[in-house]
Amino acid sequence: PILEGFRRHLEPAITSKNPIVRQHGVGCWSKFALLCDQDTVLERDMPLLLQIASQEEEIVDVRAQAALALCDLVLIHDKIHASDDDSATSHFDSFKKLLLEMLEHSKPAIVIIAAEITAKLLLAGSFHDPHLLACLFVIYFDTSLIETEEDDDNDENAVTEVGNPVRLRQLLTIFFPTYSMSSLEANDTMMASVAPTISIVNRKLDGKNSPKAMSQWPIAKMIEYICCTVDLADKKKVEGDDDETNGISSEQPMETHENEPAENDNTASDDKTTSIEASSTLLASIDIAEFLMDDSQNAPPLFVRALAKILSSASIDVDNEDLSLLSRLKSHVAEAEYSINDRPALAALEKVSCLLEAVEDECEGESDDERDDESDEEEDEICDDILVDAMKRASLKVGPEVEKENVRLSAGSMCSTATKQSEGGTRRSTRRARLADINN
Repeated sequence: PILEGFRRHLEPAITSKNPIVRQHGVGCWSKFALLCDQDTVLERDMPLLLQIASQEEEIVDVRAQAALALCDLVLIHDKIHASDDDSATSHFDSFKKLLLEMLEHSKPAIVIIAAEITAKLLLAGSFHDPHLLACLFVIYFDTSLIETEEDDDNDENAVTEVGNPVRLRQLLTIFFPTYSMSSLEANDTMMASVAPTISIVNRKLDGKNSPKAMSQWPIAKMIEYICCTVDLADKKKVEGDDDETNGISSEQPMETHENEPAENDNTASDDKTTSIEASSTLLASIDIAEFLMDDSQNAPPLFVRALAKILSSASIDVDNEDLSLLSRLKSHVAEAEYSINDRPALAALEKVSCLLEAVEDECEGESDDERDDESDEEEDEICDDILVDAMKRASLKVGPEVEKENVRLSAGSMCSTATKQSEGGTRRSTRRARLADINN
C-alpha cells in the first residue's frame, strides 16, 4: 500500500511538461520498480519504461533513465530472459531491439548509454548476440568519439559519470577480453561478430569512398583485435584445462590395469588427430570472403580493397586447417573474384587463390580414392553373386562337360558384362562437382 501511494504521486511527474520533473519522476519510478515482484514488473513497469525509452521526441536524460532502469530490472529478475511466459519474452525482445536502435543512434550520448547497458547485459549472460557485440566494436573503434573524449578530459568529475565517452572506453577495454574468457559460448559469440561488424561499418560508410571515412572505422584493426581476443581466450582455456588435469593427477593417481593403458593411449591419440579446431584467422577470412562475394557491389572501392588486403595478409596454415572450411574459403574467394572490378583488390585475392590452389585437388584426390574402393567392392560382390547363380544353374544340367563349360562361360561373360556396366556407372557418378554445388 505504501508503494502504491507513492506511485500515485509519481504518475503526474512522469507526464509533466517540465523535462527535469520527468527525469526525476522516471528515476524514482525505476527505484520503486526494483522492490516489486517479477509479475508486477512484467505487467506494469517494463511496458511503461519501454515506452518512455523508445520515444524519439523525449530528451536524452529521460530516455537514459528509462533505459538504465530496464537494465537493472533485467539483471535483478534474471528469469525474464529465460522465462516461458510470452509477455516476458516479448518485453525482453523489445528491449534488445531498442538497444540495437540506440546503439546506431545519431546522438552520441544515447549511443554511449546503450553501449554501457549492452556491455553489462552481455557480461551477465542475459543474452549472447553477435550483432550487439559488433555494435560495441564499431563504437570502440569509432574515432569520432575520441574527439568527444578530448573535449571532456578537462572535467575530471565527468569521467566517472554514466554516459561519458572516457568512462565507456575504459569499460570496453576491460570488457572485451573478460567477456571472451567468461565462457565458451561468449568466445564463439565474439568470433561470430566479425560478419556483422563488417556489415555495420559498410552501412555507416554509406558509399563514402575517402581515406578520412575509412580512418574513422579502421576495419583491419577491428578484425585483428577480435581474432587476438578470441585466441587469447582459447589460450587461457587450454592453460586452465592443463592446470586442472595436472592437479587431479597429482592429488589422485589413476589406477591402471595391464591391458588398458595401450588402448587408452591409442584412443587419446586418435582423438587428437581427428579433431581439428578451426583458427580464428580462417573463420574471419571466410566471413570477409563471403561479404566480398555477396555485397562487394554495394561497398565503397576503398573498403573492398581494405578487406581484400586483410585476406591476402592472413596467415592460414593450409596443412593443419580443416579441409571443408578451406574449400569453403576457396569457393567464396573464387566467387568474389567474379564480382569485384577493382584491380588492387583482385591482385590481393589472387594471392589467396594461389595459397588455396592445392586444397580442392587434395579433397578430390581423397574422394576419388574412396570412389575407387567402393567400385572395387561392388565389382567383387557382383562377380561373387553371378558365380553362385551360374553354378546353381549349371548343376541342374546333365553331363559333366556341359556343366564345366557352362560355369566358365556364364561366369566369365556375365562377370565381364556386369563389370563394364558397373564401371560405366562409376564413371558417371564420379563427375566433378560444380562450383555451385560446392557453395550449396
